Amino acid sequence: GRHDIIPVVTEEWIRLEDYEFHCCVQPEDFEATRILKLIPPDACHFELMRYRIRPPRNRELPLQVAASMNITKARVEIKCDVLVPGCISRKHGQIPCEDIQIRFYIPECWIYFFRTEKHFRYGALKSVNRRAGKVKGIERLLGTTQNPEPQMIEVTAGQAKYEHAFHSIVWRIPRLPKEGQGAYTQQFLVVRLPLTSFDQMPESFYEFVHIEFRMPSTTVSHTTLRSISVTNENPPEKFVRYCAKYEYKIDLNITYDEEQEKPQYSANVHGGPQAVTGARKPSDPSDNNENIAQNADSGAKSDTEDSDD
Repeated sequence: GRHDIIPVVTEEWIRLEDYEFHCCVQPEDFEATRILKLIPPDACHFELMRYRIRPPRNRELPLQVAASMNITKARVEIKCDVLVPGCISRKHGQIPCEDIQIRFYIPECWIYFFRTEKHFRYGALKSVNRRAGKVKGIERLLGTTQNPEPQMIEVTAGQAKYEHAFHSIVWRIPRLPKEGQGAYTQQFLVVRLPLTSFDQMPESFYEFVHIEFRMPSTTVSHTTLRSISVTNENPPEKFVRYCAKYEYKIDLNITYDEEQEKPQYSANVHGGPQAVTGARKPSDPSDNNENIAQNADSGAKSDTEDSDD
């Protein structure tokens, strides 16, 4: 039999689109035989092929993230929920998400909230780990945390802090699901910024959250390498290592306090004295004419009374 065949299980077929090759590959041979023939460069890593596929519409992401920002007069609250659905492989079972990085952009005027003064420099404020419980205040009853008071940054997994290289709060998680946990285990992050009358409010906010992570032993396109043939006198040891890297962004749901934003929106949208609470409604020109006519009649009446006297 053929010794270059790798015993793998192919679950589905894919169609390659917009493929590009390294300069050591002859595209004509691939178009004719659908086989990549190459002489690889010596002692270096290189990208052999790049292509696109069209995944099915009903395929869900391996890491589902929902983020929101609530802005009031007294504070700003950022919440993020992370959920890993069941991603099962026939060969490797449950595949975890590793090296997770979730970034929330912070405006320039709010950066000072996340700076802490040290001996010789300024450092970044780090998050406090909280155990997610179904009962409110269960941490105080069980004594599982040393600081039960609400902190500025709280997470249930990993660590979050402000990183100036991204101008964002970066939430880093080594692995999800954790060891001993299954799928559909929810993790969350909460950021609370206490605002004062001296703090500036940005005119606009960046409305996206960036997400990066990788998954071992799998590929996004479900590509499977079926055969590797090497012309050498001594048969080499052949193996394939699969790794998927995800990079995408989601919408940040921004909400405002109604009491704070209603007057501002009504004044901007409608404009004029009518939009301001308690302002007098402008009179109609016909009403002004009637008032002038009444004043003229009253003046004429007073003149006749004076002449009679």
